Amino acid sequence: MKQYRKKILIILGILSLLVVTGSCFLLFLKPSQPPKEPEYRMRTAMGKSDFQLFGDQNQYVLAPRNKGSLYVSKSYAITDEYKFFLEEDKNNIPHHQREGEYWNLVLYNLDEKGLPQRKIDLYQAVRSYNQKSIPRDLFDSYYVEDTHYFGIEIVDLTDEKNWSYKTVYLNLETEEVVDLPKDTKFEMDSIISSTVRATNYGKILDSKGYIDPSNEIVTTRSEGQVPDPNINLYSLYPDIEDKLINQNWSLYVRPDKVTPDEWFDTVLHWFAPKGEDLLTVYGRNDDGKASDVQIRNSQEANAWLEKHPALRNVDYYRADGSDKE
Repeated sequence: MKQYRKKILIILGILSLLVVTGSCFLLFLKPSQPPKEPEYRMRTAMGKSDFQLFGDQNQYVLAPRNKGSLYVSKSYAITDEYKFFLEEDKNNIPHHQREGEYWNLVLYNLDEKGLPQRKIDLYQAVRSYNQKSIPRDLFDSYYVEDTHYFGIEIVDLTDEKNWSYKTVYLNLETEEVVDLPKDTKFEMDSIISSTVRATNYGKILDSKGYIDPSNEIVTTRSEGQVPDPNINLYSLYPDIEDKLINQNWSLYVRPDKVTPDEWFDTVLHWFAPKGEDLLTVYGRNDDGKASDVQIRNSQEANAWLEKHPALRNVDYYRADGSDKE
């Protein structure tokens, strides 16, 4: 009986050994799974071949809206490129820069032949300002006298459970991120529209299927609205019509090449029906509603603004919105 039990134990032992050995062998044969690639969001910078300059001073820039961001300023066409890794839950949770991540502001110099390119590493620029902060969002160009800044929102990750957000300003020449006093008066590229705001021009353009341009002309494309093709702009520049109406391009004006008065007189002619000289617009009252006084040129617009100074009260801006306080 003891010998029988001993044999049973030996057999069970051998079977257990075979099972373990077989399992190990199968695991060895099973191909190893490659590590899961992290998911990411990526944007490629708009190339210089994607936009066009025209006008006798290259004062206008034509560019597609579906090839990334574009900010047209006095001297630069500004776009960006980035690669951000996503968290496992795919939420865009702020985190310090990881290997393989980047975010660059890409500047094309509009005043130099060949539109030379320069890149600013936003992660590095923000780290030089605060080691624990990262860039979070881009605003637009801001000017203090002759200094050109670009507004950036940053996130301070010192306390990873309680992030703090802040607006700072990137000097595009020194590439340094700085704070500026809250009462700093900024000029923006939209200052080009300061004469236009004397009139109900924006409402008229909206009825034609275009957004009231600050320094950009773009179609509204709201509720199936078809932009009006019967305007002088397309008689003067036939190639632009298809791009603006069908291909979703924008037309920008450089505010250092065209004055607000020149822009006002230009758009009055551009958006008039083909063959007519002027678009019919009326001076706005202080409450913003149109009067019955037609404004035919920038001289009349400025005279109207002298009588209605309240229409001038948004000439300066801040990226954080404090100009509206």
